[in-house]
Amino acid sequence: MTKVLIVSLDNVGDTVLSLAVRDALLEQPGYEAAFWTKDYSGEIVSLYSPSAGHYRCDPFWDKSPGQKKGKFLRFLKTLLAIRAARFDAALILHSNWRKNLACLLAGIPLRFAANGAFANRRLNAGQRDAHVLDTARRLVEALTGADPGPLRCAIPVPVSGAGEQARALCDSASWAVIHPFSGNPRRNFPLASWKPVMAALAARGLKVFVNANKAEKEFFLSAAGAAVPLAFSCDTAPTLRDLAYFISKARLFVGNNSGPLHLASALGTPCVGVYERKDVPYIAPRGARLPLLLIYENSPQEITPEAVTAEINKALEAGN
Repeated sequence: MTKVLIVSLDNVGDTVLSLAVRDALLEQPGYEAAFWTKDYSGEIVSLYSPSAGHYRCDPFWDKSPGQKKGKFLRFLKTLLAIRAARFDAALILHSNWRKNLACLLAGIPLRFAANGAFANRRLNAGQRDAHVLDTARRLVEALTGADPGPLRCAIPVPVSGAGEQARALCDSASWAVIHPFSGNPRRNFPLASWKPVMAALAARGLKVFVNANKAEKEFFLSAAGAAVPLAFSCDTAPTLRDLAYFISKARLFVGNNSGPLHLASALGTPCVGVYERKDVPYIAPRGARLPLLLIYENSPQEITPEAVTAEINKALEAGN
């Protein structure tokens, strides 16, 4: 049995995409696979498969959204645990020399990566695939010798383990989940434009659940107001598992290019996303249900609330 470590020391959306790699490996005889993720995004793995092998820690050289840099000693302890597990190969997603070196120090003899020093099984230099999952597909083929075909990522539903408050609120009404923020403010649909969108959702009989932390909540209310009754994740569903439960039960998800949009796609929830054109071929979600995308060329301000509402209506009709 070949033991493979899937390395995705990145954020939520990238961790969601990495799930497709394990699915592809397990379709081949003679392979077992575990994950190495950030602590912040690691809950995604347990949502996907509670039994999957899993190592989690935040790298000491990188920050997760809303978090401090990881602790060196925690990273070292995780690396030593991986070394003790004696993996045969690592598939390093979004590779760089730090991740590659970490796998070398973990004693993994075969380190497959798109690029970067300390990988000893690199893909063709200078070649960039259309989509990150196409790169992952080539990594799987390089390891197994078999092309797994196009990769898609899916998380089984229903989601279990959410907190009692989140479950009670979610089950009390029909909800639309909106995610007005992302890791890059430049790609966010204008906050003030959410007001007519939320009114349109309310007109469809949906309550609005806003995924935001406490600072984002105040910023959102000052810019978009509360023309309709709102619930915020920071008040009622503070964990990633709570959010996943809400999204899995929601009639609709609407958000920017972000991890929660990838999560909604993987959960199979009807979803609408705001994307810059250049990012669509490379990082658009490929989950159980593909999102409807509103595409801008230079700025999200090019997209009108009316255009968002039209895609919402399409997504709801398709979902039904």
